Amino acid sequence: MAERIEPRRPRRSIGAMSEGTERVPADDLESLDLTDEERAVLAKVGAILRRLSFGTVVLVVQDGKVVQIEMAEKFRLR
Repeated sequence: MAERIEPRRPRRSIGAMSEGTERVPADDLESLDLTDEERAVLAKVGAILRRLSFGTVVLVVQDGKVVQIEMAEKFRLR
């Protein structure tokens, strides 16, 4: 029997997934003085968060730098 795959839900904004945290308006991101590397990490994390419905995202940091991003996706069987 073939596994039934549910259609993806509509994409949610990252803001909706981070309730209870202080929000930075999009036009204030420039004031954060991020390096290109930091911007790339945030962009990758954002892309992962928009893709996941259930799961975990882990940032592995060494010497103050993100060296690895791990993603585990969960599937609810109901």
